[in-house]
Amino acid sequence: MEDVTLSRGDLRMVLRPEWGGRVRELSRAGRDILHPLQGVDETFDPTIWPKGGAYPLFPFHNRISQGRFKWDGREVQLPLHPHEAATVHGHGHKLPWQVVEQGPDMVELRLSDKGDGAWPFPFTAVQRFQLTPVGLELVLSIRNDGDATMPAGLGWHPYFTKCRTVRSDAAREWAMDEHFLPDGNWGSVTESEATTRYLSDWSRVDMELSDGRRLTLRAEEPLSHLVLHDPAGAYTCVEPVSHLANALNLRPERAADRMVGLAPAETLRAGVMLDC
Repeated sequence: MEDVTLSRGDLRMVLRPEWGGRVRELSRAGRDILHPLQGVDETFDPTIWPKGGAYPLFPFHNRISQGRFKWDGREVQLPLHPHEAATVHGHGHKLPWQVVEQGPDMVELRLSDKGDGAWPFPFTAVQRFQLTPVGLELVLSIRNDGDATMPAGLGWHPYFTKCRTVRSDAAREWAMDEHFLPDGNWGSVTESEATTRYLSDWSRVDMELSDGRRLTLRAEEPLSHLVLHDPAGAYTCVEPVSHLANALNLRPERAADRMVGLAPAETLRAGVMLDC
């Protein structure tokens, strides 16, 4: 089991591809930007994943209620999370990824899934990390390797070190129930002390870490949605994602809120930029 270490100037990133294509560490000048994976050595539980670093969200993000949905007349049942009546965060972060290209300040990871396990559609997912003079550029993509259209989504789930403030330019906030499932209703974004929030129609998030450092997160289409999770403790999650949670069951009217119907051999791609 080998880690991949990237560096550019005083910026350093450590990844462990075998642990679901995870970032273990992102730091500048020895100061953590991401809350590092702590108390984790050679043991990795892919179901109760460690709360730190960052991991990919493929082929969907967040929850699918009861793990069930209909697609093109097909009834699909996914494995449930052991502690929830839902399937959570896809399964791309539970499987080993392969390094396909690497340099001093970049790495490309790939996951090929045959569609015979936790997701009944074959796909190939890619994460390409590039350190830059100002931070990190990440390109995420998913390709349909099957012979039928499949639902597809993607996203990134970073655990930043605790934030003092998080401000976005999002235009919509989505209501949710006690199971963290949106009900399809939305309103304007207001000040809130809620631990978890679902936002959309955004282009920029500005964060101030507890030590005063400032970060800016931006993303390209189709990452039109944003999940904020800020529990008491050592980290703050700011997750750029491509669709509304449980979209396969809600069937939103806007294309920007739905999962994409990806045709055979078609690829969905998006970029994330972090100035840090």
